[in-house]
Amino acid sequence: MTAHQQVDMEQVDAAIDAWKAVTEEMTGKIVEERQPWVSSVTEDAIKHFAYGTDDDNPLWTDSGYAAGTGKEKNQAPPAFVFVNRYPILHGAPMKAPLASLIGGVEVEWSGNVYAGDTLSSEPRQKEFFEKRNKEGRRLNFVISEIDYRNQDNALVARATGTMIMATQIGLQTMMEHQVPRYDDGALEQLESTWRDEYRRGPDTLFFEDVETGSDIPPIVRGPLTIGDMVAWNAAIGPSYKAGRWGYLDLSKAMHTAMFNPVTGFPVKYSQQHEDTNMAAGRGMPAPFDNGVMRFGWVAPLVTNWMGDDGFLKRLKVQVIRPGLYGDLTTYSGRITARDDDTHTVTLEITGTRQDGMVNTRGDAEVVLPGRV
Repeated sequence: MTAHQQVDMEQVDAAIDAWKAVTEEMTGKIVEERQPWVSSVTEDAIKHFAYGTDDDNPLWTDSGYAAGTGKEKNQAPPAFVFVNRYPILHGAPMKAPLASLIGGVEVEWSGNVYAGDTLSSEPRQKEFFEKRNKEGRRLNFVISEIDYRNQDNALVARATGTMIMATQIGLQTMMEHQVPRYDDGALEQLESTWRDEYRRGPDTLFFEDVETGSDIPPIVRGPLTIGDMVAWNAAIGPSYKAGRWGYLDLSKAMHTAMFNPVTGFPVKYSQQHEDTNMAAGRGMPAPFDNGVMRFGWVAPLVTNWMGDDGFLKRLKVQVIRPGLYGDLTTYSGRITARDDDTHTVTLEITGTRQDGMVNTRGDAEVVLPGRV
């Protein structure tokens, strides 16, 4: 390393240290990093979220079907609480040479959300710490905790999000990956898989019929497209504003910005999930998903299996590797435990990319009705 490079690294470390000092002071405090997006739970909002997360369960999208289940109103998908507020915090709003990567999201639900409800939320920085990876890159972990409440001020969900802020200097490559191609045969198989996707629906799954060690029906999601990512942003609210308004809004919190690698113009970093050029600016070979998106796409694995009468109590999704434009992932689950007293079933979740690489891990707890 040359003397000039050494000085640069000292400047990088100094900038991160300054950011870190302010971020550490935020631990335990309420952090209003973003304003809430959707507070009124309407049928249209539920449908929009379901469409954006590739979840066509009629329990969410068909009011007539929902009424037939005895729920009277459309039920919202479990992850719908994210439309009120994003479950991730980024630390101090200071410019620092850091790239943001969502490492995982976990939610525990206390009840369901229905059309006609309202949602509010309280975001808090729960924890903050630093590690280094095997290459010596500094990794700062910002752990957030978001409480979501309904119109009766009852807690309906608590989300814990892990944001990894990794040292990034210039246009460093973040990930090497060959974007796949699909021939006609592969596309035909993919279409068949999607058409035949299992959904239990009103056919009640009773706790007594569940066996430890058995697998649940898998789902396949992807390949990701730009449209998927735009739909996700539309489903959860305006992730960034356009033009003059967007620039002025961004200037208040430059830690949420990245710079277009061609023009040098600052834009909202969420565009990296939609635009190939912006993704390249982060050292990624294509647009990619994040942990909140992954959570929204994994949830149907559990809700399809448990049926209308099950209750998703907890879901944790950990991103092992980002999913890139064109990637195909098979999500599978295995029953690892049963609690006879609470009728709770524990699932182990795995996501496997088309080339065999595991890119997702997680677990879930589902409460099932008893036969008696």
